[in-house]
Amino acid sequence: MILTPRTPPRRAVLPAVVGRISAGLGVVLAVGALDAAVRLVRLRRRGRLVPSLDHAVTTPGTTPSRRLVVLGDSAAAGHALASADEALGRRLARALTRGDGRATELVSVAVDGATTAEVAVTQLDAAQDAEVVVLGVGVNDAVDPWRRTADAAAALDALLGALHARLAPGAAVVLLSCPDLSAAPGLPWLIRPWVGRRCRALARRQGAVAVRHGVAVVAAPRAVLTLERFGADGFHPGASGHEELARRVVAALGGRVLDGVEGDAG
Repeated sequence: MILTPRTPPRRAVLPAVVGRISAGLGVVLAVGALDAAVRLVRLRRRGRLVPSLDHAVTTPGTTPSRRLVVLGDSAAAGHALASADEALGRRLARALTRGDGRATELVSVAVDGATTAEVAVTQLDAAQDAEVVVLGVGVNDAVDPWRRTADAAAALDALLGALHARLAPGAAVVLLSCPDLSAAPGLPWLIRPWVGRRCRALARRQGAVAVRHGVAVVAAPRAVLTLERFGADGFHPGASGHEELARRVVAALGGRVLDGVEGDAG
């Protein structure tokens, strides 16, 4: 008697084939995600090698001058811009002076790679007696998979509390919350959704913390971050991005500088 192998029923074969395809896709996606994560780490490391811009400037005007301080990470620092004049800090200094004629002394200590906790440790002393402070931070917290957004928000809460103790009476503080980088062209496409979710979650928490401290918030949702707002690396804001940030900060500051919106701030 010759036994012939039985052909498995089609219903039994299909799940096995689907399972193998799914497993294969899972491996491909896992490898792709790992490669994307490595590229992101390399992008951030290269960023630390870009020379810092010399932001220090005092705009000519009446005395006493006001002290404008910029704290935060690479976006606030003007990463890879052609000139410090294109950066948020100098745009705001010019706008403030245009608004009321007072000279503005700009101090920017924002640096590439800074997290919220690092800003609190290394940058706060620069804000002593400042009348206007712009704080841009969050991206380096959001793209770190080991850092919880709750911890970054708690660090911001402590930072803002310590900051207020250093400011001049009646000082204004504006927070540039974590931008939504889900459409950043310089990021590997495979991790953009994850980065976007992290950025949006942190921005929401930052906004809640800022409200408790009476701090104005300038958000950068995906709708604002069109392609022309990014710099050459597709990750940091370019000159157009800093121009838009300056417009939004001026609006957040309200009547103090609205007369200076035209021209240098925008």
